[in-house]
Amino acid sequence: MGGPRNLNEVNGYLKGIFGDRDIMQLPMQDVLGPFIANRRTKKVQDEYEQIGGRSPIELWTKAQGSKMVKILDSISPSTGPHKYYIGFRYNEPNTNSAVKEMLQDGVTRAIAFSQYFQYSCSTTGSNLNELYRETKSLDSQGKIKWSVIDRWGTNADLVQVFANNIEKSLEKLDGSTKDTAPILFSAHSLPLYVVLRGDPYPAEVAATVGLVMQELRRRGVRNPYRLIWQSEVGPLKWLGPSTEHVIKTINKSSGGRIDSVVLVPIAFGSDHIETLYELGIEYRDLALSSGIKNYVLCPPPNDDDLLAKGMAELVKEHMENTGHLDNQIYMQCPGCESKQCRITKDWIASQASA
Repeated sequence: MGGPRNLNEVNGYLKGIFGDRDIMQLPMQDVLGPFIANRRTKKVQDEYEQIGGRSPIELWTKAQGSKMVKILDSISPSTGPHKYYIGFRYNEPNTNSAVKEMLQDGVTRAIAFSQYFQYSCSTTGSNLNELYRETKSLDSQGKIKWSVIDRWGTNADLVQVFANNIEKSLEKLDGSTKDTAPILFSAHSLPLYVVLRGDPYPAEVAATVGLVMQELRRRGVRNPYRLIWQSEVGPLKWLGPSTEHVIKTINKSSGGRIDSVVLVPIAFGSDHIETLYELGIEYRDLALSSGIKNYVLCPPPNDDDLLAKGMAELVKEHMENTGHLDNQIYMQCPGCESKQCRITKDWIASQASA
């Protein structure tokens, strides 16, 4: 999705999110979307001020992209030199800017590499819909041939990075709680109607959690764990249990036995407002006021070297298999009614057969 580079970009960024029907479908969305965005702007600006006045996601993405390309050039020199482009959904550098730059550079082969680990129609799906629209507008002759890495939440190096970061986070707890504190995996929630139509995101997040815990168990970590959901906004019903509710009640519901927790942002690749402010400030304060004495926030992968290696190897494998790792991308949700979704998937299929 990207993130605002300064406080003046917050309103436009929010309008992009609340106006995107791939993320949420609101009544009279052309009116209600901007209304919600305008009402939330000052609050969100204040939150960004507390984390430095901007989203750090562009900086992290550039750092990781540079590392990945350097590794890719070394392990797959015959397909290089390689270059990465950033195409955020709601702010610059956006998809339009990326495609324009690629055409100017004479690119003829490109991989749309989603930086969402787990697939959702609301995230990767929305970005791919936008990629389709921009390529049809800017590259009507089809100069660039595309393939897609649309999900990679079970990548072995990604699992290792999460397990490493969690182990380091557990070490910050004292001896009496280090082996018993719950590991709370927090992921961005979805509107419930999106889940009920068959969106694969909850299952794919759970798959990542399962593999990370399997690796931690192999290392001797025996802490209990739960998958919880954060960042719901607006009038819709969202997938739960919410991170806010769990943090608020876990100490009391356990009779005071649980006073330490480790929060893991399992679906976020890099730090941004949902990790730095929501988990790092807002929920930390809530935890301390709810009987949690030790609240440890595990960092997301950010620009971890092992993750860059995993990304480069994933791209190399993708190219060696001529863009066919699996056929998940072609399946719509069982309850999908989106014409654009089908159009985009058919376009991706046509790229594969070109």
